[in-house]
Amino acid sequence: MDFMLAAIAAFCYFVGKYNWAFWIVIFAIASGLLAVVRSIADPTWYMSKRMNAGLEPGAGLSGLIIVKIITTGILGAVAWWLARLAGYLS
Repeated sequence: MDFMLAAIAAFCYFVGKYNWAFWIVIFAIASGLLAVVRSIADPTWYMSKRMNAGLEPGAGLSGLIIVKIITTGILGAVAWWLARLAGYLS
């Protein structure tokens, strides 16, 4: 889902729809953070998702949290940049 959102946001950026790209990036940030919250609240859900994806089920939540912190930081910078292009921060 993250890749699909990035592809849609990139398409919107290249056609000049900066406001649409901004909101898609904001949705991606919210979706990622909600996934972390759900994984912390229900670790068995997270482990079952990892097993369904063919990943090692023994990996803990710390790896997910670290990846989401990095991803959220990058997406936050992209969202700020898109907000400036869309005129939200003028």
